[in-house]
Amino acid sequence: MPAGELNTATLVHEILRAGKNLFVPKVDPAAEGRMDFVKVYSEEDLNSFPEGLWGIKEPNSHWNGQVRPSVLGDPGESLDLIIVPGVAFDRSLSRLGHGKGYYDRFITAYVASRGSKKPFLGRYLWMVLRRELTVIPSGLALREQIIGHDEVPVVPHDWKMDAIVSPDGVLGKDLTELP
Repeated sequence: MPAGELNTATLVHEILRAGKNLFVPKVDPAAEGRMDFVKVYSEEDLNSFPEGLWGIKEPNSHWNGQVRPSVLGDPGESLDLIIVPGVAFDRSLSRLGHGKGYYDRFITAYVASRGSKKPFLGRYLWMVLRRELTVIPSGLALREQIIGHDEVPVVPHDWKMDAIVSPDGVLGKDLTELP
């Protein structure tokens, strides 16, 4: 597991098995700090990913001779949920990332490009399915990553999470507020 993060392979395989659209992050090595989310077509596609930055598997920009759709590159693509990694999370839903700002910049660009509200931001593990919320009962967040209220240092461009799921339960929004 790179950087001590939990393996999400089971979740990813279940999303694909259920026939849902799956987009995964892809860092643009030509543009400092730029990341987009690109479409994953199948288990075969997923298994073909080469190792990218920091030893994390990333998709190529093409699949079966076609350019992969990307969320920022195609206004027709949208996200209901982003599962956001982090080093630590506090009880006020702030997140301490790995210090590169990829996710915060992506979310800001996504919201600006859509002129709309952000997708649901969750730390392992929420899945929005056709505007119905389904909680997958799986403890993927380490309890050691959850710290007290307002303990994560934040700056104005940092995005708060909507939910944080750990073996001890769910922190975050009231389920009735979700899309």
